[in-house]
Amino acid sequence: MRFSERLEEAKGNLSVLAFAQKCGLSESGLRKYLTGKTLPPLDKLVDIAEAANISFDWLCSGAEDDEESFQREFALIPGYSIQVSAGHGTTPNAEESPSRHLAFRRKWLTHRGFSEKELVIVWAKGDSMEPTINDNDTLVVHTGRTAPQDGNIYIFRHNDDLFVKRYQNMMATWRLISDNKAYTVMDITKEEQHQFEVIGQVVHIAKDIGN
Repeated sequence: MRFSERLEEAKGNLSVLAFAQKCGLSESGLRKYLTGKTLPPLDKLVDIAEAANISFDWLCSGAEDDEESFQREFALIPGYSIQVSAGHGTTPNAEESPSRHLAFRRKWLTHRGFSEKELVIVWAKGDSMEPTINDNDTLVVHTGRTAPQDGNIYIFRHNDDLFVKRYQNMMATWRLISDNKAYTVMDITKEEQHQFEVIGQVVHIAKDIGN
């Protein structure tokens, strides 16, 4: 792989202008590097590697060890020992440090427009969101999305309880909906909304199938 091809891979789905700004480069300068007409000086190579969160050695020469290869391809998203209720509410058993990490391809994160620093993993408990979310499903939560939008699923906190519901705006009232029709909706008036915290939006669900 030539340098220009490695640089193109480092850029990902960002526009040339956006990636140039991220690296502290001019757009015209980055375009020259991408066409292979010229190579950036050492200090610019360092800036590009840091901005793209890639190995300096790989960017320069394509060389990397197994650990570097894994880190370039995968991001480790922290998972916490917290169960969010897909029922009537549950008290979290939180730890200060992640209990585990799950690997997600960086290309998938880039395609979805996600920053790995804004993602956390928790687990569902209960059946109120079936069939969308089942008991013990793994939930990837985007903690940067705390302004709920119609139709999306969010993690809410009320006092010490965490629960997952689908959101609908009903004339300034938050309607929190269970996908399982056996459960009634929760209507949160404007005056009550300060008692609720939006932890983030559920953006990915991982399920076990079979035993």
